[in-house]
Amino acid sequence: MKHPVYILMSLFLLCAFQPASAQSFNQWFDEGVMRLDLIFTGTAEESSYAISGVKKEQFFSGSRTSLIDPFDYGDHKFQVKDAESDTLLFSHTYCTLFREWQTTSEAETLTRAFNHVIRFPWPKASVVVEIYDRNEAGDFICHWSETLNPESIFTDPGNHLVFESLDLEINGAPEDKVDLLFIAEGYAANEMDKFVEDSKRSVGYIFSEEPFKSHRKAFNIRAVKSVSEDSGTDIPGQGIWKNTVVNSNFYTFGIERYMTTLDYKSVCDVASNTHYDQIYILVNTDKYGGGGMYNMYAISAADNEVSRAVVIHEFGHSFGGLADEYFNSAVAYNDFFNLEVEPWNPNLTTLLDFDSKWKDMVSEETPIPTPSEDKYQETVGVYEGGGYVSKGVFRPMIDCRMHTNDAVFCPVCSRALKQMIRHYSDL
Repeated sequence: MKHPVYILMSLFLLCAFQPASAQSFNQWFDEGVMRLDLIFTGTAEESSYAISGVKKEQFFSGSRTSLIDPFDYGDHKFQVKDAESDTLLFSHTYCTLFREWQTTSEAETLTRAFNHVIRFPWPKASVVVEIYDRNEAGDFICHWSETLNPESIFTDPGNHLVFESLDLEINGAPEDKVDLLFIAEGYAANEMDKFVEDSKRSVGYIFSEEPFKSHRKAFNIRAVKSVSEDSGTDIPGQGIWKNTVVNSNFYTFGIERYMTTLDYKSVCDVASNTHYDQIYILVNTDKYGGGGMYNMYAISAADNEVSRAVVIHEFGHSFGGLADEYFNSAVAYNDFFNLEVEPWNPNLTTLLDFDSKWKDMVSEETPIPTPSEDKYQETVGVYEGGGYVSKGVFRPMIDCRMHTNDAVFCPVCSRALKQMIRHYSDL
């Protein structure tokens, strides 16, 4: 996978990684959320960050005891440190469309800007916020740092996208559960009943399949009735344009089925109406498509005949950090996975550091790599092909939910999802 070559080398020494340790929430944080609205700009080889605004939001939904992200996932990470003592207070890993775009051919000749949002509990004193990006070797390198004083900065408490929120299923306090939020996209004011029913049906899809089925009590589920002017979504390749609340579209990076929104700021404005850890954007269309970025959002069509498979698959991306295991469909990316680096995703390997993946789940009798033969159909192994390429990247099973629409999550993906559920919840 191509990664930017960062030019702000002087920042690297300022952002050395500090070991994580358990921190007392009440010692360091007040109620509420400090939200930084950011602008990413760059090309395939360079990138830069800038703050476009600071907001104070009401709802922090995460754990009060697990403030340090334990997963070495994502293309980015941000850390929050106490400015005086340099104590690590909070960290979070995630992916962005900006990083995906940097692997496309367009990024080799064009400079573009993307908005993004990072959120963390409201600090009691000045903090240093650091953003890390993965380099070509797969290591997190600090690329941006800023000191923020909660008593002196101007924070906007307003929100121009205020909508009614609805509790669909509440199983406990927000800090003890995975708070999953459905957002309405492309639903007009007279279609909110349809959105609620579509949300309930999508909830049914997710919790009809393991490991979610057995861990349903670990989740709280809510929905925001975010009204759009128009029904549907943009389909640029067909000249169809709609006025919708979070500005979604098909044909992301030129791929028809890839539906996303580049307007993450509006997504977070809508989501800020209630508690959330994970966002699912439900789009009022029957056209096949969707997308999912780890710890950013999942998005899919509400009414396609294979919506069940897509809803579950995309949630695997956004919640579990699971990678696509297919290699026979067109994508916009160039060398998305660097074959000389072990992928961070828990369900792919280049065999460079297989000990860190699912080697413990492969029996001694199973050959590595494993032939894609019928006798290994139900066997956890190492099967070549995944991450959009047929050679050099390996997946755990011949078939899996992250490989085709007809499968379920394999044991390796299921284990990764269970680990994520345990991180967020009290189960």
